[in-house]
Amino acid sequence: MAGNKKQEPPKFLTGWKEIASYLGKGVRTVQRYEREMGLPVRRPAGRPRAAVIATTAELDAWVAASPFRDALYLPRPAAQQGPFSASIGRSVEEMRRLRAQMQELRDEVKRTVHLLHDSIEIAQHQAQNFWSASNRDPDPRKDPTFNLAVTRMDGKAN
Repeated sequence: MAGNKKQEPPKFLTGWKEIASYLGKGVRTVQRYEREMGLPVRRPAGRPRAAVIATTAELDAWVAASPFRDALYLPRPAAQQGPFSASIGRSVEEMRRLRAQMQELRDEVKRTVHLLHDSIEIAQHQAQNFWSASNRDPDPRKDPTFNLAVTRMDGKAN
């Protein structure tokens, strides 16, 4: 009779190291599989942190299950991430362009500040020469030319 085949007793794996070795993974990975993906392990004492055992038959069936395969394998980089990768690439290029533009603007501001600084120094030097050559009071408010300018600006006489 075909149904009278002698069944082998289940092979038990004891401990995370044996289970990890059987699956070809690291201990932490196998522990994460238990926590997140329902890896079929048992704890004889019934305590959550007790030693673990598993049967090879249950592990083989778990590995063969399609949800596990879909969750375990990483997608192919070029084929499945094309639009996402292209979007990131465009964003990186935009960031580089904006960074270069910002550097140009910083350089322009720096040149403008230097030009303004030089212009102020020249104006101060010319003012000192004007006041020393004319022996006038260096206070511009006492100068009639200054008072005339102020009168024209606000429309009132001082």
